[in-house]
Amino acid sequence: MYNRFTIACLLGCSISMPGFCEEPSKKSAAEPNAAISAQEIAKQMYDRDDGISQISLQKLSSCRYAMKNNRKRCIEKPRSNVIESVRKDYGEKQKDVKTVSIVKSPAAERGVGFLQYDYENPDKDADQWMYLSALGKVKRIVSGNDNEPKQGSFFGSEFSYEDLEQRYLEDYSYEVLKSVTYKDRPCWVLEITPTEEHARKSNYQKSINWIDKERHIALKTILYDRQGKKVKQLISHDIRKIDGVWVPMILNMDNVQTNRMTTLKIEKTALNISVQDDFLNLRTLTDVAFREQRLNTFRTFIE
Repeated sequence: MYNRFTIACLLGCSISMPGFCEEPSKKSAAEPNAAISAQEIAKQMYDRDDGISQISLQKLSSCRYAMKNNRKRCIEKPRSNVIESVRKDYGEKQKDVKTVSIVKSPAAERGVGFLQYDYENPDKDADQWMYLSALGKVKRIVSGNDNEPKQGSFFGSEFSYEDLEQRYLEDYSYEVLKSVTYKDRPCWVLEITPTEEHARKSNYQKSINWIDKERHIALKTILYDRQGKKVKQLISHDIRKIDGVWVPMILNMDNVQTNRMTTLKIEKTALNISVQDDFLNLRTLTDVAFREQRLNTFRTFIE
């Protein structure tokens, strides 16, 4: 769902999630039609400017939680990784995207890497690879067959591999449920449902999205599993304008079925930096000397 994206339960923190169980109602017949179509709202969200490249230092933290005083609190020491991520857009419309993410710490997982290619062509599935440094092996991430969604998660977090993939307008149908104010921002509440064909490859039956009308960012997304039950909630926090681009600095993914949550926080970032094409390939996962030489250059932009 956003590989140009990034997540909030810091070590030992608690997060209040008011209104999680709210179910948006469908528009009544008396409510006037919006001046903009549901599909156009989705297009604005998918096509919003996120820079042609991004270098970032991220902290990924996951824990099991329990409710206490109407707040979610970690009930175990969070599993945390510091990750260095580099992304670059390609093509005339900059819709082909390559992203590499490398674990910097803890030391035991240093060098574990993830590489993803997204394509403008909606008929071409995203390519994803995971490198396990301890084994020295690259594993390509694939689904069981054409009618099965991918399984597994990004560095053991509540973000699935599917959550990271780029969305295509034609793979879904859209409906505006209503307009609301959320976090003091005017929003459309947009229901997104995969087409019959795309549903065969998705873990989700639908999603409900609170879309900022000005910044075209999903401030909140509720995801429903194939049985139509709520499975995850994604919330964007601390949205900043960096070099003219709106960037969610913190994303929180809450799995309500497992009572686990993951926070991805961008500690440092730089946009529109020159990134060499040869960095965004499998060699970066396996060649430590090559990777570190390039990363040392990128680090100067965010120190």
